[in-house]
Amino acid sequence: MWLALSGLFPLWDRSGSVLFYRKERIMAGKPTLDNEAIYRDRSFLGHPKGLLTICLRYLCNSFSYYGFTAILIYYLYKEAPVGLGFDKTEAAQLLSLYFALVVICGVVGSYMADRVFGVRKALRIMNIIAPIPYMILAIPSSGVIGYAAATGLLLCNSMIAGQSMNTLTAKLYQQGDARRDSAFAYIYIIANIGSAIPAVTGTIALLFSYHAAFALCAAASVVGSTIFLSTERRVFGSIAEEPADPFPEATRKKAVFVLAGIVAIIAAILAYLFSNRIITIKQFANTVSSVAVFLPAIYLVYVISSPKTKPEEKRRVLFIIPIFIAYCFTNLVSYQGNTVLSIYAETSVNMNFFGKEITPASFVTLQSIFSILFGSLITGLWAKLGKKQPTTPGKMGIGTLCYGLSILIMVLPFQIYAPSEKASPLWLISFYAVYTVGEAICWSAGTSAATIVAPAAFATQMLTIWSMGQSTGASLSALAANFYKEGNESMYFLVIGVAVVAAAVIILVLQKPLAHGMGIDKKD
Repeated sequence: MWLALSGLFPLWDRSGSVLFYRKERIMAGKPTLDNEAIYRDRSFLGHPKGLLTICLRYLCNSFSYYGFTAILIYYLYKEAPVGLGFDKTEAAQLLSLYFALVVICGVVGSYMADRVFGVRKALRIMNIIAPIPYMILAIPSSGVIGYAAATGLLLCNSMIAGQSMNTLTAKLYQQGDARRDSAFAYIYIIANIGSAIPAVTGTIALLFSYHAAFALCAAASVVGSTIFLSTERRVFGSIAEEPADPFPEATRKKAVFVLAGIVAIIAAILAYLFSNRIITIKQFANTVSSVAVFLPAIYLVYVISSPKTKPEEKRRVLFIIPIFIAYCFTNLVSYQGNTVLSIYAETSVNMNFFGKEITPASFVTLQSIFSILFGSLITGLWAKLGKKQPTTPGKMGIGTLCYGLSILIMVLPFQIYAPSEKASPLWLISFYAVYTVGEAICWSAGTSAATIVAPAAFATQMLTIWSMGQSTGASLSALAANFYKEGNESMYFLVIGVAVVAAAVIILVLQKPLAHGMGIDKKD
């Protein structure tokens, strides 16, 4: 069966016709389908079989990435030789900083894919490198140097490929093909299935070691990379082989060397500063996070001030700023789940759930389960309401309110339980449930808002700016970690919750003028 799925044997379309396979081209190792045939292909659930390759790659990537990030904070603060021995605040800051830098490096990667590598070449390089960071962490003696090398490679991969997988998905379909939206829906569901793995990696880490869990992540990544590299030439033809907006050939080579040089210089400087104790993790995290918070603002100023942006377009962009700020606050809450709340799960929560022992990392799995459930319900609700559904800013306000209420829920267990008493896991389950409702609402509403106000000359870049709300939220999380201390959790969650609720209330109060300013007075 896999041979058929991978394209080694002909697949049949609904009419029973073989999809343009040519034996001589297979033998030559060249694309087996011309692009027109790929666009017409419906052999995978009514979609081109290239979507199967993408979905399987996403499945394996979610398996490895979420399995890795769910246990990473514990690995960071556990005493050596079990972990790396950082204190809990440093661990939370390092993880938040990593999340921020992944998004920022992804912006660089999208640019490099569009102008230097081309989407397909970028993805080949990315898939070759992808398993290596997890392999490094799987080595018991890798230590802090191994961690630094692994995270460095993960960030380099982001700087090479960025959003190339999403771009390749879109390019499987011609303009106006209604299947494109459902393709991304399939990817969303498949990716969330893969992200359920933290329960497994958490158990392996507990029973064996963190290195064994990282080895499992490496194995999943190897499988995903192998699937992509072995099938992509056959299932994608020549689609996205060349950069969308290429530099001249000589300039492309120069850009690669410049990027590699910058990365090498930064790595050398950081190695020198940390090895000689000139800066601390706290100082580094605070500095980078403070800068990262303002990067989207700088990008927005560039778009608004550009002569390519028409006056009416500038006006619309201005009205998305309050919504974008709210989005940044929602991501501040989101990253608490991987940092502070992960620490809380291990130190203060009863792991016996209805007679069964669970691991702290299992709570992260809840997000993927709830995402599929609530995502489907919310989509159905908007469809049922039709023209009666809230405006896009209204949806964003409701979703942001859910985020704020979710973190306020976590204030209560610290008022109910004594410091020495373990809290019920139902509190964390409630947090993830309410938070995921907010995510299901905000993700689609926010992305829609960014596309609505995007100037014609910056259609893709507005989505890039919107995605940077994740890096801003992660940066805010790293800065907030400075105020986290065991024993003051109640006040910590209260301040964050009140700030997010306040942002939600402002959006809800202003939803009509915001909708008018964005040019969407009619309900979507």
